[in-house]
Amino acid sequence: MSLISEKKTYKTQDISKMTIKKYLWLLIIVLPLNVFAQSKALKKADALFNRFDYKKALNHYHKLESKGESMYYVTRRIADCYRLLHMPVMAAEWYEKAIAFPDVEAETYYHLGLALRTLKRYEESEQYLTRFHNLTRTQPMRRGLTSEDYLLSIMADSSRVKIIQLGLNSTFSEFGPAKWNNFLVFSSNRPGKSVIRHRDARNNQPFFDLYFVSIDSLKSNGRVELFQPQLKSGLNDGPVSFTADGQTMYITRNTAKNPEGKSELDVMIARMKDGKWDKFLTTLPLKMKGFSIAHPSISSDDQRLYFASDMPGGYGGMDIYYSERKGGFLSQPVNLGPHINTPGNEVFPFISADGRLFFASSGHPGLGGLDLFLALPMDGGFSEPFNLGPGINSSYDDFSFFLNEDSQTGYFSSNRPGGKGGDDIYAFKFLRPLQYTVIEGVVKNKVTGQVEPDVFINVLKEDGTPVASFQSDEKGQFTIHLLRDKSYRFSFRKRLMEPLEREVLPSQLRDFSKLNITIELVPR
Repeated sequence: MSLISEKKTYKTQDISKMTIKKYLWLLIIVLPLNVFAQSKALKKADALFNRFDYKKALNHYHKLESKGESMYYVTRRIADCYRLLHMPVMAAEWYEKAIAFPDVEAETYYHLGLALRTLKRYEESEQYLTRFHNLTRTQPMRRGLTSEDYLLSIMADSSRVKIIQLGLNSTFSEFGPAKWNNFLVFSSNRPGKSVIRHRDARNNQPFFDLYFVSIDSLKSNGRVELFQPQLKSGLNDGPVSFTADGQTMYITRNTAKNPEGKSELDVMIARMKDGKWDKFLTTLPLKMKGFSIAHPSISSDDQRLYFASDMPGGYGGMDIYYSERKGGFLSQPVNLGPHINTPGNEVFPFISADGRLFFASSGHPGLGGLDLFLALPMDGGFSEPFNLGPGINSSYDDFSFFLNEDSQTGYFSSNRPGGKGGDDIYAFKFLRPLQYTVIEGVVKNKVTGQVEPDVFINVLKEDGTPVASFQSDEKGQFTIHLLRDKSYRFSFRKRLMEPLEREVLPSQLRDFSKLNITIELVPR
């Protein structure tokens, strides 16, 4: 998958508590490019890596590894190259070699866990991800479930969506679907008609350009054409997002390189003038020098722009941010916080007309690779993310989601087997609506009327599939979002109180977007 940038290292916490020895070792493994990378061969390999030329860098690192130079760093870099070249079998093999060294970075365990998850080796994956979370003092977001139960809960809703192959795909890559009038606009690196064909050093493939096809002709293999040739740049273009009136377009585009020679991404704005797209683009006042912003999605009222960035202050590689329009200007970026962003990558945000946020993540627990998630609007922010489940998600990279106005159909991209090229665009249709009701509850003592904190609450579907496990807060309150077409069984447990079960039916959930309930426990 293209156009995703990653930071080199996870931000290690509580360095002040480390021993001097461990702190010096951290410097050795984190700062080799600036301080300890003495050999010309290693500098050359690093330069290739920083230019995204992972294939050539990999050859150089292998030569260094065979000579025994900078063993931990080179071993990890070989694993990184395989990961970024989307070769999870080899990535897992070399990350396993890397963790055999002393004082390994937490990030190495993290990437090993993700590689194993892509290979569906879920039990092993969980061991290394748990090690990562222990080292970084973070918690995996699984709604309080064990890894096995969380995976079971994801897999249980496999019949909700129908996936449709599209004829617009080529033997190259297509991603980033967006609607403009009655057309589907997307990015592809299929070779153009130009005699001069520039290629991306990362994979020796042509750069991405914008194409479009009539939506009415998608099922009949309609003609795909270059979208607005006057907007074409010499590097990668896309993905894009259009305002509701179709008069403004936000475009992800390669721009300058940073001092290390690493390409940066920026978001440009194109506007309609007299019925034509102006070829002169303007840049957003949001980008920080040396970092990227990408994957724009503008809200239907044109007042909030969502995007992904690796700017400082985030929680991992790429995080999701938004900027609000105030007085005609965009505000400073706001990070969506640690319940959305993780130490991995959160990318390709899409904000629907009803305010729901869809995005791709490698950090939230899922089926492997990038999975697609949904976060619901609430109290000015968003709920915890929900995995969209099998069908839309696979053990490969699933990303770049677009939902039509009917909220039942749309498009996404994936590099799963069975497609025509690297990344392909698929259409989907929800066979059952993806609608949630938020339950806001309070647990009380039936005798005293006082609230009961720290009550253990388990939620199961009617077939026994686990949904969530949590406790009431200090005010006896709890909140959970549930799909409206399922029946659920709640169980409430607390020491010295009689256990209680309560069923919530689809008829109750369908009647409310928010359902308030009071649970009364009887003392023993």
